[in-house]
Amino acid sequence: MEFESIELPNGIRCILKRVASPVVYCGMTVGAGTRDEAEEEHGMAHLIEHLLFKGTQRRKPYHINSLLDNVGGELNAYTTKEETVVHATVLRRDFVKAVDLISDVVFHSVFSPVELDRERGVVIDEINSYKDSPAELIFDDFEDMIFAGCSLGRNILGTPRYLRKFSSDDLKAFIRRNYRTDKMVFALVGNVAFNRFVDVCNRYFGDVPAFPSVGSRTAVPEYVRQERTVSKKGYQVNCIIGGRAYSHYDSRRVPLALLSNILGGSSANSRLNVSLREKNGLSYSVESAYTSYQDTGVASVYFGCERENLERCLSLVYKELALLRDKPLTSLQLARAKKQLVGQLAISSESGESLMLGGAKSYLVYNRSDSQEEIACKINRVTSGELIEIAREIYDESRLSVLIYQ
Repeated sequence: MEFESIELPNGIRCILKRVASPVVYCGMTVGAGTRDEAEEEHGMAHLIEHLLFKGTQRRKPYHINSLLDNVGGELNAYTTKEETVVHATVLRRDFVKAVDLISDVVFHSVFSPVELDRERGVVIDEINSYKDSPAELIFDDFEDMIFAGCSLGRNILGTPRYLRKFSSDDLKAFIRRNYRTDKMVFALVGNVAFNRFVDVCNRYFGDVPAFPSVGSRTAVPEYVRQERTVSKKGYQVNCIIGGRAYSHYDSRRVPLALLSNILGGSSANSRLNVSLREKNGLSYSVESAYTSYQDTGVASVYFGCERENLERCLSLVYKELALLRDKPLTSLQLARAKKQLVGQLAISSESGESLMLGGAKSYLVYNRSDSQEEIACKINRVTSGELIEIAREIYDESRLSVLIYQ
C-alpha cells in the first residue's frame, strides 16, 4: 500500500503509509529554505530551524528537548536549499505526543531574543568547524560558483557577518513570508489507522490559518563555466568537476540518476570507484552525484587524493566521462545497471525515516509519491541511446566547471 493522503482546508497536505512496526516516523516538511532568503538574510532559514527548539508559547526549551527523549524518542530537524524539515521518531503509543510537539515548534515558536543570542553563537561555531572539513565545504563552494549571484548558490549555514544582525522580528518576518500552508506536507510512516491519522492531523494542524503562496522564486542566472583552484592547508587535494543539470520536472531526471549511479554511485563496482580506487589505488573517496531543484540541478564528480595524484585522477575521471559520451552500454551492462539502481532504491525504502522524508518531499514537489513498481518501470524504460544523449549534454567537457582545493 502506498501513501494515503488528505488536504486540510488550510492547504496543508497530510500523508500516511501504514506499516507493521512498533515505531512511528513523522515530520513536517516546509517548502522554504536557503533559496528563499534575500541577500541580507543569508543563513536565516537554518537559524530558524535551530530556534524552533528554543521555546514556544506553551513550552520552554528544556520541555521541548525532554518530551520525546523521556519516552525513548527523537526530535530532529534540518534545512536544505529549498526545504526546512522537523521530524520525530517514537514508539507507536507516543506518536500523538510527537505530532503535538512538531505542530507546536513549527507554528508557535516565540524566538526569544535571549535564545537567539545564544543560538547564533552555536551556529557561528558550527560554521567555523565546517571550515575544517574541506571535503564537505567544497560542495557548498562549488554550488556558489555555478550559481553565482543567486541565493541557490549560497551555503545553508550563512556567515557570522549576517547572523549577528538578525533580530527576532527578522526571523518572524521570514516565516510569515515563506512558511505557506500550501507548501507544507506532514508525513507519517507507522502502524496508525487512517481515520486516527486524519483525526490527529485535524486536531493539531486544522486550526492553522490558511496562508497560500504568492509569487515564485527568483530564476537562476545563465550558467557560465568556471575553473578555480583554491589554496588550502591540508594533506589531501579535493576536487569537484560538474555543472548544471535537470530540474525536478524534467523527464530526463531518471536517466541522469541512472547514469550518475553507473559513473560513481555507492556500489563498489561503479566506474569511478573501480578506476581510481580498485585498479589504481589513487583515491579513498570518489563519487558522482546528481541533485535536482525546482528549476535546475547539479551533476558532479568528487574525489580526494594526495597532491601528487591529482593530474592522474583528473585524467581517469575525464576518461570515464568520455566513455559514457562515446560508447553505448551493451544490453547486458544496461540491464545490470537498472537492476542495481532498482535494488538500491527498494532497500533504502525499508528505512521508515527515509520513506517518510522521501514521501513528504515527493508530495511537496509532485503532489504524489511513486510506488516501487512505478519507479522500477521508469528506470526500466531508459534506453542506451538516452544515456548517450544525456552524457553528451551533461558531461560535455566544454560545459564542466572545476573547483580544486589544493
